[in-house]
Amino acid sequence: MKQDIQGHVFNDFDPPATTDGSYRGVKHHSDETNKHYQMKLEVKLVQINQRLKDGKTKVSLEITGNAIQLRATLPIKPDDTSANGKNTKQYKISLGIPANFDGLKTAEEEAYELGRLIARKIFVWNDKYLGSQATKNQNITFREFYNQLESRYFEKRKRNMKSEHSFHSLRYSFHKSLINDEIINLENLRKSILSVDEPYTRNKTIRACDYICKELGLEFKFNDLKLKQVPKTRNIPSDRIIVESLSLLNDRITKISRYGASTIPKNKAMQFIYKLLAIYGLRPREVINKPDLDWLMSLENKHNTFKVHESNKTGYREVFPFVPDWIELFDLKNDIDGCQALKLFCSWKNERQLTDKVSIVSKYFLASKLSFVPYDLRHACAIRAHLQGIPLKVSADNLGHTVDEHTKTYQRHFGLENRRLAFEQKFKEINQVETLKDENTRLRKEIAELKLEVARIKLETQI
Repeated sequence: MKQDIQGHVFNDFDPPATTDGSYRGVKHHSDETNKHYQMKLEVKLVQINQRLKDGKTKVSLEITGNAIQLRATLPIKPDDTSANGKNTKQYKISLGIPANFDGLKTAEEEAYELGRLIARKIFVWNDKYLGSQATKNQNITFREFYNQLESRYFEKRKRNMKSEHSFHSLRYSFHKSLINDEIINLENLRKSILSVDEPYTRNKTIRACDYICKELGLEFKFNDLKLKQVPKTRNIPSDRIIVESLSLLNDRITKISRYGASTIPKNKAMQFIYKLLAIYGLRPREVINKPDLDWLMSLENKHNTFKVHESNKTGYREVFPFVPDWIELFDLKNDIDGCQALKLFCSWKNERQLTDKVSIVSKYFLASKLSFVPYDLRHACAIRAHLQGIPLKVSADNLGHTVDEHTKTYQRHFGLENRRLAFEQKFKEINQVETLKDENTRLRKEIAELKLEVARIKLETQI
């Protein structure tokens, strides 16, 4: 069925880019995907109800929340009464059928079965129709849910690189306390969350529990269990440190080359990645996920832009260099060996391999004794753009996020040294303005004096 979902539900759907990876952007992506899915589900529901009607089956289906219910006129339920004195009444029957395409198939079969019982006048209220079966279907264990996680997730999403990445992120949120044989209920969910003390992991566990509740139609909230995360202090490198750190990578290549030529390509690739991150402020994933390196190195690329592939986090964009001078300083366009090495490094077959490649970049920075992580080069570009006076919208578009996200990023990591530079730059601008004002006043005075001199000379000439 999963293959049918991807082929028939999402074949005409192109998920929007998240725009910036922020909550608002991700929510827009999620809402649009869910809207498309619900539309397709509703179309299928209408088709099934029409088939039931054409077959004179006196049962219809309707979706309520996350479940599909059977609606039919039936004999009065035990311990129930009819307001109009009739011995029949319209009921909605819950059989614990989830509101998805597999569920619609099951519900249609159940509707035909119930319709036959009604037509033959042999329907009786039993545990199944009284709701015991629905309750039983909710008694799912954490382990059972975890084993169904992949099929549940892609039941409602188009399967592509972005959704694969999001799925693996969700799967990693399932802490070991969420993979056991206990029944999923409020008490056990809260117990699982409280077993985690570290703020980041606790909040990831809450995310997993929120997903469980959404899937099972459980209206539980865990906001009171969230822990405040203290943002890590980042030591954003200065331009001088970024330039000097490239020599550390050169030294590493020199040292490693003694172990054989086979080790050189990977190190050359890492060096080339470093240059791209420093110059363009890219996300590490954008450098590895289908980079257009032929365009980057081509003579037609007059403005030295880098093209980010559409399958990345925020879709396609063309990035201008934040520090054009570094293209020449780092000899980027002539680094053919580095470019070829990166092409080899960028070969991967699935989302897991891509994620592993991104992780390798971070580990390489650490092994090379760099004083910062790959993402710090991106933050450095955001801060540098602000100090250079580049309009917020321009620099935000270049980085691939919104103005709000851009502002939040550089404010969060705007260190003491950058504040000093910002003040000095502003004071310098103020001093320049004051100097120009003084110069303007002096020139006005000189012009006035010259006009008087010209008038005096004219007067003397006339005399």
